Amino acid sequence: MKHLILGVTILASGLGHCSGQTHQEYAAPAVKHVIDTHIHLYDPRRPDGVPWPPADDTVLYHPHLPAEYSQLAKAAGVTGVVIVEASDRLVDNDWVLNLVKDDPFYVALVGNIDPYARDFSAHLNRLKQDARFVGIRARRNGDIDYLDPLVLKNFQALQDAGLSLDILANGKGVQGVREVEALAQKMPQLRIIVDHVLGFNIDGKPPGEDWLQAVRDLAKCPNVYCKVSGLYQRCVQQPAPADVDHYRTVLDPLWDSFGQTRLIYGSNWPCTKKSGDYKSFVTIVKTYFAEKGPAAMEDYFWRNAAKAYRLPVQ
Repeated sequence: MKHLILGVTILASGLGHCSGQTHQEYAAPAVKHVIDTHIHLYDPRRPDGVPWPPADDTVLYHPHLPAEYSQLAKAAGVTGVVIVEASDRLVDNDWVLNLVKDDPFYVALVGNIDPYARDFSAHLNRLKQDARFVGIRARRNGDIDYLDPLVLKNFQALQDAGLSLDILANGKGVQGVREVEALAQKMPQLRIIVDHVLGFNIDGKPPGEDWLQAVRDLAKCPNVYCKVSGLYQRCVQQPAPADVDHYRTVLDPLWDSFGQTRLIYGSNWPCTKKSGDYKSFVTIVKTYFAEKGPAAMEDYFWRNAAKAYRLPVQ
């Protein structure tokens, strides 16, 4: 995996019709690579089930496995994938890595180790032996105090290993952004990727000045990246609109603050099923970043991900 290079240029081409949309709207992004940095793979049929999603979720509580995702993602121009572990069970890191071990399409895993685990370093040292293990997402039942001494000690081990930290700040508003800022200032060498547009609840209205200022302050930390991902799931309105204009009130300040080199593509599949489909999500973000120019497209769809996760892609 360390020497994997994804070298096929993806040119704009018609990919079929869906919901009355045209071929051109569903053309693959005209970029060298498309790296989807945020999908989940799991199977509720396993003997121990899965801790997420809940069994009453009629859309998501089904097997979501590589065969299904690979087919739809490759049709949308995706050339490589970063899986984000949706489970808080340590053993599920190994389950996912084994699931895709023979498929170079899946270039990396953002795994899970409890930030409060006293044996954090031991688990990290074992998992990082697989070059596809690129970091963890801070996931835990209940809030995490990112400045807790034990948490900081464990994140120091993550930093020392050259790995990254994903943070899910969904629904925490200004507080969530400020918490990440405090951590980023405390650990300026740790690469931090905040998922799903910093967890902002998208309602089509301009964000408040307190949130905008928090974003500007966070973006001053050069070690922080933001995934423009999960747009459908962050929408207050459900099913979420498939019109890029609905998302500009959030995308514009993220672009203004983080700029071209720290925004990253991720779909949050299979959660995209709740409001639309994979191609419609690609269409939204492709439309927005195409307006910023060809270099911005390359950065958003793969270069920034390669830098944040140290992916073997060039």
